[in-house]
Amino acid sequence: MENKKIKSDNMLRCGKRTYFFDIKEASNGSKYLKITESSFTKENERKRNSFILFNEDLEGFIKIIKELEDKIR
Repeated sequence: MENKKIKSDNMLRCGKRTYFFDIKEASNGSKYLKITESSFTKENERKRNSFILFNEDLEGFIKIIKELEDKIR
């Protein structure tokens, strides 16, 4: 997946955290979503955490998020 092309990118600022949503394309042509959280530590250093969500997992992921949204509101 070294030859990644960004197809779309979005950013969401939430207080001290920033979330980046990037749709990328792997060298084999399949697309995936990379979500990165960026925040600052107490030492004022930037900390980043990322995870990748593949196309075949997207439907289940969205279903769970919607269920949790209903419970949290």
